[in-house]
Amino acid sequence: MTNKFIAGLLLVGAMLFSIVTKAQDKINTDRPDQTDGANVVEQKTLQLETEFYYNKLSAGKTALISSSLLRYGLFKNLEARLLVEQGQERDLFISETTQGQYPLALSTKISLLKDKKHLPDIALISYLHIPITSHSGNYGYWSPQVTLVLEKELDKLTVTANGSYKQEAFEKSWIWQVSGDLKYELTDRFTVFGEYFAQYATGDSPIHNADGGVLYHITSDLLVHLAFGHTIFTKEHNYFGNAGLAFRIH
Repeated sequence: MTNKFIAGLLLVGAMLFSIVTKAQDKINTDRPDQTDGANVVEQKTLQLETEFYYNKLSAGKTALISSSLLRYGLFKNLEARLLVEQGQERDLFISETTQGQYPLALSTKISLLKDKKHLPDIALISYLHIPITSHSGNYGYWSPQVTLVLEKELDKLTVTANGSYKQEAFEKSWIWQVSGDLKYELTDRFTVFGEYFAQYATGDSPIHNADGGVLYHITSDLLVHLAFGHTIFTKEHNYFGNAGLAFRIH
């Protein structure tokens, strides 16, 4: 009886340890906000992050866009990525909003600094637009983008900032984009966030935006999310809502 009791305790302990370990290894995404995190997908892990945008444009048109990011861990500190954005009024969504990126792009993320006590995590993300899709005869350019990511976890609060320099998908012009967000873990399953993001182009007025939302972890490998945002400090009013999910396969 004693041996069985001890074996039972060991089994319960092993199960609890497994649960805690999984809870500490929850899926970490770059969606639904515009600010990418410094986290890199684990080696040999496939992760899909997809969302659907409803975006009311200042011209009076409505964009309905499916935006998906496929991520794969190549090495401990490097992941390969594929970005796809398609749907109704796709070109306007990409050209006129800060949240639109490229119709189709290859991307990488490399972790440069991780888990240093007094320093933020640092990562570098690159994109290359693949101009082979068209809705109106305009395939665009081989537009590159480079993004620097800074991120720091403070207990339940995560602070993240991005700075990007990119060529626009359908124009030769280059622009700067900046963003920053605060994520707060309400419970093991619920996380809320608030964000500011902006775009700066020579000869054009800056585009300032704010958004916020919630992420809910169904399991350690599956989450759903919801967000709403709007332009601020500008006469041209664009607003959007998005909903989506993310899951990973080890």
